[in-house]
Amino acid sequence: MILSIKNLSVNYGLIPAIRNLSMDVAPGEIVALIGANGAGKTTILRAISGLIKPAAGNVIFDGQDIAHVKPHLIVRSGMSHVPERRGIFANLTVYENLLMGAYTRKLLTGDLEEVYSLFPRLAERKKQVAGTLSGGEQQMLAISRALLSRPKLILLDEPSLGLAPQITKSIFETIQRINKSGTTVLLVEQNAQAALKVSHRGYVLEVGEITHSDSSQALLTNDAVRKAYLGEH
Repeated sequence: MILSIKNLSVNYGLIPAIRNLSMDVAPGEIVALIGANGAGKTTILRAISGLIKPAAGNVIFDGQDIAHVKPHLIVRSGMSHVPERRGIFANLTVYENLLMGAYTRKLLTGDLEEVYSLFPRLAERKKQVAGTLSGGEQQMLAISRALLSRPKLILLDEPSLGLAPQITKSIFETIQRINKSGTTVLLVEQNAQAALKVSHRGYVLEVGEITHSDSSQALLTNDAVRKAYLGEH
């Protein structure tokens, strides 16, 4: 496994947010983590990438326990995190944002061309101030910036948030392309149907605990999951 989470617990003060959670991601997979608002999906990603410290448990990435490693060292070890609401540098240009993504490594000729081929619109807007981009373009920029660190694993938090259906479709198609080029993906997404359609396996999170774990195809046909998350009755 490229990522193994074992008995993870995260508290906010005295309030438990994640309780004794275990999950795995194998190299080459897209794994979806779905659940309602407030279930704890973002908290799990933040614990994995070192932005919050777990109360208990292990986060094994590429053979090393990173549960108490600083975030910048986790990035250097081969993990990137695209946060909810993108987290771009609004006052910098598109090009300057992309350069920030490569701060842990030497930017090679062809790196920028690679992300521009994924998102041609960014090439057209490379001199534009990032804060003036549309929501979809900002999401493209956030993903591209993360890719420039050459991650083995990319964490995506709600990539479809606030986007029009056509842009959402394009983003998810690109996530599949990124995965096929060799990057493992852990996808947190409230749009359960879209997430399960592009992923290999999925976990369902309810109030800090995993309630279902199966292939994405099986979850799409699971009656309880369909009723709770896919709007089917």
